[in-house]
Amino acid sequence: MKKFFVIAGEASGDLLGSKLIYELKLQNPDSQFIGVGGKLMQEQGLVSIFPMEELAVMGFMEVVPHLFKLLRRIKQTAETIIREKPDFVITVDSPDFCFRVMKRLVDSRESIVDSFKKVHLIAPSVWAYREGRAEKISKLYDLLLAILPFEPPFFEKYGLKTVFIGHPLITNAPDFSQKTEFNLAFRRKHKIAESDLLICVTPGSRVSEVQKIFPEFIGAINLLAAKFPQIKVAIPTVQKTRELVVEMAKSLKVEYFFVEDEEKKSLFFASDFAVAKSGTNAVEFSLYRIPMLIAYKINFLTHFIVKRMIKIQFANLVNLILNQEIIPEMLQKKCRAKKIAEVLEKLISDKSFAQTQMIKSELALKMMGLGSIDNPSQKAAKEILK
Repeated sequence: MKKFFVIAGEASGDLLGSKLIYELKLQNPDSQFIGVGGKLMQEQGLVSIFPMEELAVMGFMEVVPHLFKLLRRIKQTAETIIREKPDFVITVDSPDFCFRVMKRLVDSRESIVDSFKKVHLIAPSVWAYREGRAEKISKLYDLLLAILPFEPPFFEKYGLKTVFIGHPLITNAPDFSQKTEFNLAFRRKHKIAESDLLICVTPGSRVSEVQKIFPEFIGAINLLAAKFPQIKVAIPTVQKTRELVVEMAKSLKVEYFFVEDEEKKSLFFASDFAVAKSGTNAVEFSLYRIPMLIAYKINFLTHFIVKRMIKIQFANLVNLILNQEIIPEMLQKKCRAKKIAEVLEKLISDKSFAQTQMIKSELALKMMGLGSIDNPSQKAAKEILK
């Protein structure tokens, strides 16, 4: 029997961890799982030594009140690993917690630490900022599993075996044979004519994002309302910001409606264009072949600091991988209603502009693992068990 100690610190890690445990069980049925995880990992058989939700604090000010509890949990986790003597220790994302646990283990000089394989899933973005972290991480792990194709060299130069497994979002690639059926059903339900232009607008999942970005999206749509009277707007919502989004959307001058998460697949199949807050949702739009632009802005002081730390030229993964602005990025000063309207109008009016985006986006998606026989979790399990 093989014993796995698996650690995740937030909801996204719980999802990735659950998929990994599922694949590890398939490839090695006689396995035991202990560690730190949420509901999804526990449903796959993980015994969590404390509630994962205790680790889900973000930002310096949020961490401070919980600092002593977090330090206790780091100590408890490291001590439990030494006591349980697992064959593998696998940490999933959450670098602030996971790397501290691993450093405590390595610094303990306990002989057992050398006997288990140490694996981290999702390489930290050293290519974007703080490249020096790569050398530190290389001293903590035996294997690093990367989700972007250009990441391995950053760690391999320090002797850490790093394997590209593909981006987890690639597993959400749609079956386009269903497009017509879902498109027609969605448009029928929401009274959208075939000739209407359906624009999916994602205002953000945090209050600060919605307050800064959504007004610019609304302004851009309103500027185009007279020129394109057939525009309809669909707005996906999340519970945290729904009330704010609903209230702000009242200033739209076109027909609009809100969409719950269970309708997301139908919405994406029905959408003609997307105006998206920069983030993982942009990769999903690319998977569904929806021409889009992305936008984002933060306050001036934060941007001033971040700009001096960040080394990358683009915010969108497709653009990063191709090293070219395929998907228009409306960031900071460009995140203005007038500028967004200009780019959106070009997307709508210039079919070659939109088509080029789709063709080149698919190339980037293939580089991220689209079309691979094994999904990222299957690849990860195989690498871990080698």
